[in-house]
Amino acid sequence: MAPGQYAIRFLGGPMVQLEGSKTYSFLSNPADSFASSEASKLVFHRYGDQYFLSRISTTSAGHDFPISRAERELKKSAAAGQHETDVLVAMR
Repeated sequence: MAPGQYAIRFLGGPMVQLEGSKTYSFLSNPADSFASSEASKLVFHRYGDQYFLSRISTTSAGHDFPISRAERELKKSAAAGQHETDVLVAMR
C-alpha cells in the first residue's frame, strides 16, 4: 500500500477495510486479548525500508494479520543478517 492516511473500518468478524486513495480489504484474526486500555495503535514489522501491518489494537478489540508471502521471504533474509523491528504508530 502507498504511504498516506487511511480510515480503518471493522466490517465484522475477520474483515478489516482500509480506505484511502484506494480501498483495501483484509482478513484478520480477531483477538480480544489484544485490546488495550492504552491508546489505540498500529503495529508494523519492518525489514529494511519495507513495513508490514501486523496488528491493529484498539481499546475494545485487536486484530492480527497473517504474514504475507512477501514478508515471509524478507523474514528469511532477516535471519541471515537484516534486523526486524516492530514499529508502533498511534491512531487518532
